[in-house]
Parts: sequence; structure tokens; C-alpha cells
Amino acid sequence: MTVHKPGFSVATDVTRRKLLQGAGAGLLVVGSGGILAACGSGGSSGTGAAAGNAPTEEGKPQRGGLLRVGAQGGSNTDTLDAHGVLTNTDFARAAQLYDPLARLNLEGQPELVLAESIEPNKTATEWTIKLKKGIRCHDGSILTAKDVLFSFQRIIKGEFAAAAILGPIDLKASKALDDLTAVIKFEKPYSIFYEGLAARFEGIYIVPTGYNPKKPIGTGPFKLKSFTPGRESITVRFDEYWDAPKPYLDEVRTININEETAQVSALQSGQVDCIDYLTAASISTLEASGQVVSVAETGGWAPIAMQTNKAPFTDNRVREALRLVVDRKAMLESVFAGKGNIANDHFGRYTPAVESLQLPQREQDIEKAKSLLKSAGQSDLSLTLYTTEVAPGMVQTAEVFATQAQAAGVKVNVGKQPVTEYFARSYLKTPFEMDYWPYLPYLPTASQALITGAVFNMTNFSNPKYDKLFAEASSTTDQKKQTEMVQEMVTIDYEEGGYIIPYNFPIIDSWAPNVHGIAPSVLGQALGNFQFQNFWLS
Repeated sequence: MTVHKPGFSVATDVTRRKLLQGAGAGLLVVGSGGILAACGSGGSSGTGAAAGNAPTEEGKPQRGGLLRVGAQGGSNTDTLDAHGVLTNTDFARAAQLYDPLARLNLEGQPELVLAESIEPNKTATEWTIKLKKGIRCHDGSILTAKDVLFSFQRIIKGEFAAAAILGPIDLKASKALDDLTAVIKFEKPYSIFYEGLAARFEGIYIVPTGYNPKKPIGTGPFKLKSFTPGRESITVRFDEYWDAPKPYLDEVRTININEETAQVSALQSGQVDCIDYLTAASISTLEASGQVVSVAETGGWAPIAMQTNKAPFTDNRVREALRLVVDRKAMLESVFAGKGNIANDHFGRYTPAVESLQLPQREQDIEKAKSLLKSAGQSDLSLTLYTTEVAPGMVQTAEVFATQAQAAGVKVNVGKQPVTEYFARSYLKTPFEMDYWPYLPYLPTASQALITGAVFNMTNFSNPKYDKLFAEASSTTDQKKQTEMVQEMVTIDYEEGGYIIPYNFPIIDSWAPNVHGIAPSVLGQALGNFQFQNFWLS
């Protein structure tokens, strides 16, 4: 087993899923590195693996072969819509078909993909995007600046979740200067545009003008051959992919397998070549059968959310009491066998402004929790916590929380629901529920998770001071000022917010020994952020 510990600080956030006719979503967004971090070449500065190259000990990548992926977290709502990804299997398939302008690399740092450069003017009211030359779409057409504007327009018009990341964009004033250059105008300074594009890359894939999700065309390393929602997809190598000699594989077959035991059995029996989003319970079994097991530390977080506009969570004493009932170390040990990291009721791990803020680590304090509940008139508190198996550890976390809360006299019923039912009936609707976010920098996460009216504001948190700080932090080009404002926002999260964030979860994946090119990531996405163009078989 390989345990991957990142040895760097990064600015990132968390990205997420779109609401589909009442079905919820919630996940990634970007952070606060300031406008200086947004400028420059945008190239990867990390290890060879972070740059997308196979580790040297694996040898030279070989071409050919079919990779079979046993993918967890899908449902009958699976989609190939470039801007409507919802389930974990959607993320895996979209990464095969599409590319973004920029993305967060394995180390959580922004890097350019389809774009040659993304540069702001001095006030960050205007950003210029230059595309790389000769990028072909699956239909043979050449990608142009007009396709970038079309993609942004589709996201906004379709009210997709990533619209929040485009911020105060003024599309009417934005224009294509030539085939490779787009000038994006904003109604006010927007200093985190590049970070936002990179952090929310799964929601801002670039597609050709006239894109039809029923016949999906992108610039990605693979083209669609077949797709059955809830079951499987097959994609084939795109021979004119812009990042030659990638991809190496001939085909990728992505198979929905929502039971972890079934995933493990399929890998052991040779029915699939790699599996994702595992729990620690499967590690010893997989290692004993000769499979490769990877455990990556991440900035991903699985919060317990309290809707702050609904009783009893309108009283911050109740919210504080519930944060104090958690024994974080014991929870992490129980859910992930101690792998991962203890968190402190705020997100943004690896965002420099957050990392440099030293808030007291919140510890379990049953007596204080009881006192707070008594003063709030909630000594006999009874709650239902809704959760689902959309990602590893969510159900177990809810169950451990329910057990730990008993010590403070709080009765918690765990409402476990199938994924489809949870997103249709509970997500963003019930007062006490769970979520699952990969890592992205702090500010873009806040834009989707915490500012008033945010698309994934699961806690219904609304704080005028917080909103004002966000508006100023996302517009300033002064990195020192931005850091100060972010730290003030994080302090509000810690003291008044509606999230209980006990840990940063690990990502546990496994694959057969003949699979190569999969590198660990801090983002909290499986299989090296699903960058299938890097994978190869020996």
C-alpha cells in the first residue's frame, strides 16, 4: 500500500454538482491565491506525476489496450452533458470526453490546458484568454474563441452550477478578437477568475458551438462509442488529440458498480482493471490478492450540514453544541482506519490563507455541549440526519456521529437513502444532512457553498458581513488584503457557520499491477482526478 502525503501548500477549493430538476449537487470551488497566482504561464510546477507523466519507475508508456473501470457513485441519472455532471461516474466519463481551459493539477495548483494563457488587466475587470493552436474537436472542427464564449453562455443560460464561478461576467460585452483570442469582460473586478476556471474545471468544460449533449462532441482524449445511463459507457481513443502522444489506451469501458464488495470482487477476478472511492475496509483484502492500493491525503471534506434558518439550528448554541459532541480522532479511526486528517469545522485545507490561520482545534467537550443545549432549551434534542452512499464514509460518519451525540443526550436517527432518492428528496431540502466536497481553494468554494443564495448553500447561511468580505476578497488584486479577508471569513465559519467538518477524507483506489500512469491527488477525486489520457497498460 502506498500512502501519499502532499509536501506542499496550495491554493484551492471545492467543485460540485448541478441541480437537475430538483436533484441536488454540491462539490468543488476555488480559492484565494490572489491575482498574482492567476497570472503567468500556468504550467505545472509539481512532480512528474502532477504534470501528467508516468512515474519513471513504471517505464515508458505503451499504446493500446482496453481499460475497464469499476466506478462507484453512479445512478440512473448519469449524464454525459459537459456542464451537467452530477454523479461520480459522470465525472469519470466527462474527463474522457472533454477538456477545460485550465484545471487544478494533482498538487492542487492551477495549470493551463486548452488555454495558452489567461491574463487579467490591471484592475481584473477584463481577462484575455488565448487558446493553443490547432486543437481539434471530435467532429474534426478546430476549437476557436467563439466556442469559449458559447460554452460560457450555455453554462449561464442553462443555469448550471458552474455559473457561480463565472462571477460578474458581462457576456454581452465579451468578444472574440480572433480565432484564438477571447476577451472576457466583467461588471466589476473579478480577481479569482483563473482560479475559478481551474478549480471548477469539471463544470466548465469547453465544447464546440451548437453542442448537443445527446451526441456529445468535445476535445477530450476519447470519443464516445456507447452509453447506457446507470450501467456503462465505452469511449475510444481520439487519434487527433492535441496533447500527443496521449492518450495511450485504445478504449475505456466505465462500468457502474455501486457496492464496494462487488468492486473488490470484480478487480480480484479480473473483470475490471481499476476501482475507485474505496473504504479502508478493503485495503488488506486487495493487498493480499496482489492488487495495487493507493491512499492519498486530500483537502476533500464530508460535512454534516445544519440549516441555520430552521429550528433548532437557528440558535448558534445548538450548532456549537453539536460540533462539540464529535470525537474527531475516533471518528476518523472508525470511518477510515485513521487515514486522512482531522479538520476543524471549516474548509480550505491547502489554501495558503487558510493554512496560515491558527484557530484552536475544536475537541470533544460533552459537558460544555450539554450546558449549551440546556441554555438553548434543547436538552432533549432529537434529530434525523440524512445521508447516502454517494461517496465513501458518508453513511459511517453519520452513524458514528449518532453514537457520539448520545453522550450529550442528543438522539440522532440516521436517515440512509439511495443516491437518487437522496438528491431528489433530501439534498438542500432537509434541515440536517450530509454532503461530500473535493478540495478547491477557499473563495470559489465560498461562492458556491456559503454566500447568501449560493447554489449549494446547504446550511442556508446568510451573513451580511461574510457576503461583504467575499465581494471584496474576490475583487481585490492585493494578495495581502485578500488573505486578511479570507481569514476573517474562515473565523466566521468556525464560530457561527452551519457546517460540522470533522475530517479531510482520504482517497483510496486500487488497480491491477499492469495498470500504470495513475498518480495521487490532493483534490479528493478518484484515480488521479480521472485523467485517463495518462493511463496505460503493460
